[in-house]
Amino acid sequence: MSKLIAKTEKGPSLLVWMIILFISSPITPFLLLGLIQDSFYHDRRSQWFFIAPPSAYIASLIGMVWIPIVLLLHLIIRNKYEFKKMKWVTLLLISLSIPILLGGITNYYYFDEKGVHYNSLNTLREKTNEWSSLQEVKIVYSKNEATNAIHLNEYQFITEDKKVITVPIRAEFKAYENLILKKLKENNVKVTDNFAEQNE
Repeated sequence: MSKLIAKTEKGPSLLVWMIILFISSPITPFLLLGLIQDSFYHDRRSQWFFIAPPSAYIASLIGMVWIPIVLLLHLIIRNKYEFKKMKWVTLLLISLSIPILLGGITNYYYFDEKGVHYNSLNTLREKTNEWSSLQEVKIVYSKNEATNAIHLNEYQFITEDKKVITVPIRAEFKAYENLILKKLKENNVKVTDNFAEQNE
């Protein structure tokens, strides 16, 4: 390891940053998403509740882990080979994490008086699905095979373009569940569940 540091111009600092990024990468996505999404996308006055789906954290985690991996490869290659343009190649590879991080940061959904708003990983543009435009809502129950207990697992909101927005049952959702069901009823949205199937 000492040879690897000695043969790179900025070996010590790069190595320190690599270690810091590796250690912090599992925690940073939670802090990063919470801070940025709360500042730019979350309006507590009009939104009932706002949630970043698991895909947002996974994308942010991949983006964060990618940077120290590239730095590690940079150190290894500079230790073994004389590659003058290695710095620019490293910067180019690190820059690939930017769209991944942006995809994670802009991946969210929230509910309000108008309907369901969703921004997927592969777009920076928010899509609004008004209550009346929803094709169907499926209430999904799961059965614990060990205890035979049936519990509410998630809601699946199916949009007019057949996209399925899956909302897991959390405290934030439960607080507005009755209001959401009321909105669905008012707009004649088909609501189905699989409770009977799980009870067989």
